[in-house]
Amino acid sequence: MDTSLLADNPHEVNKIANWYYTEWAHAFPNVTEELLRIKIAEKAFNRNKIPLAIVIHDNSELVGVVELKYRENINYPEYKHWLGGVFVAPMSRGSGFSNILIAEAKSKAISLGIEKLYLQCESYNVALYKKHGFKELHLASHHEITTTIMVYVATTEAKFQ
Repeated sequence: MDTSLLADNPHEVNKIANWYYTEWAHAFPNVTEELLRIKIAEKAFNRNKIPLAIVIHDNSELVGVVELKYRENINYPEYKHWLGGVFVAPMSRGSGFSNILIAEAKSKAISLGIEKLYLQCESYNVALYKKHGFKELHLASHHEITTTIMVYVATTEAKFQ
């Protein structure tokens, strides 16, 4: 198992775009796989600034991705830094890869000086993020789907780990 930045693996952009489209975006009007590819490719250039993506490989096979984003939800402009796009390939789910990705994203955010990291998820994922120190803020609507907005606040202890 190996985690790295998408910037070190830009050849994975198309696979990630396909994953996102198949899992989520196919249901949204005006979203195409090509549009996703362009947005994901933007993250393949950044190592030390947002937006960026972290990928995980198992035996050289891409098995997951997570993104750090800037102002992801236009309804909440006061929430600057977001964790999103947490995805593990269906055949690799249940192996702990999402936990590794979330921990890596939090660590990267802290290294970039980010003190608050927001996310939005459906109710069935709330427990996963609580396990990583995220706290529920409120419910929201995202493309007619009810989501929970959560926040992780970096502590002084976490900054020095």
